[in-house]
Amino acid sequence: MRRPISVLALVALLPLAAACTDVIARSEADLLEAQLQLDRKMVRPGLENLPTPQPDAMEPPPPVPMPLSDAASPFPSASIDLAAAERLLAGDPMALRFLALKELAQRGLVPPSEAAVRRDANLGALLPLTAPQPPAAGLDRPIPPVAEVADRFDRLWRGKDKDRGGGAAERGFMLDQLLPAAPARREALAPPDVASARKVAQRTGRLKDAGLITASERDGELLALEGLIASEALPEVLAPPAPQVVAKPKPKKKTAAGAGRGQRMEGGVSGRLEVIPSPPGVEAPKLPAGFGGPVGVHLLSMGSATHGDKAWEALKTEFPDLATLSFKVAKADLGELGATYRLIAGPLDQAAADKLCAALKGKGQTCTPTPFPQ
Repeated sequence: MRRPISVLALVALLPLAAACTDVIARSEADLLEAQLQLDRKMVRPGLENLPTPQPDAMEPPPPVPMPLSDAASPFPSASIDLAAAERLLAGDPMALRFLALKELAQRGLVPPSEAAVRRDANLGALLPLTAPQPPAAGLDRPIPPVAEVADRFDRLWRGKDKDRGGGAAERGFMLDQLLPAAPARREALAPPDVASARKVAQRTGRLKDAGLITASERDGELLALEGLIASEALPEVLAPPAPQVVAKPKPKKKTAAGAGRGQRMEGGVSGRLEVIPSPPGVEAPKLPAGFGGPVGVHLLSMGSATHGDKAWEALKTEFPDLATLSFKVAKADLGELGATYRLIAGPLDQAAADKLCAALKGKGQTCTPTPFPQ
């Protein structure tokens, strides 16, 4: 007969039972951890837990353009403010282009080094007798008010027009339309008679007051004009050309109206200078009488057809009236001057083309109705 376990023996065994329970619990925890490690190693590639995506950092705003000091500007100081300078130079589109470039540089929208290059490349428009080279062709075309030009560049700088095709390409195209850094074609300018030479001399004073030329540049131009007048090489007033009597018309290449050597430049520097020589065929042919085909509008001429797309996007951005039209680039042979490429928008009927050109010319854009290329 077994003897009953005494109470004292049971009490003695209690610590041993607790220790065994603790060992079992730790063993189960170790087995669970080992199983988890094994499961992680067995996860198929590509099924791992993805890291929690972090929110994208906000793009910093573009820097605010910093106005230039007079010392840093490539232009000399003016004796009058911008509004007065624009009134003083009204009717002188060549000078207004330089005034617009000066305002862009002073607002910090064009680097001073770039403004200096564009000024120097076209200085012949301000100093036709003493500048080292002729200016770009076509600078006699009117431009929008200077404030509008500057505001447009400011919007491009701040990126507000990126969704409308704005950006570096449009900025470069607009600057080349204003004053090209490397003109593809140049026009030599000179006063055709003594009366015009005296007006050019008066003009140098206005250019100096507006801060477009320095005092030494003005003095050098005045000295050259005085020498030209004293040489008696110019007539007092240029006589109109005598009418030519043509016995029998002969077929010849079409040229723009007024083309040829010795023609007075219309609108260039308020009519005080002459293009030497006047480039033929730059303007697209006008509509012949009774024309019944599709009509386009000639908006600009380019040195290369590859610029057509960028030019068209910039024109549509500047003039929303063009948004519904298409465009074509037509090559025109200018003989010794090479080739030009005309950007023509359309197609339209003649009445719509006339109305569109009237609206665009009012905004400073050249526009000529012409047959739309097929």
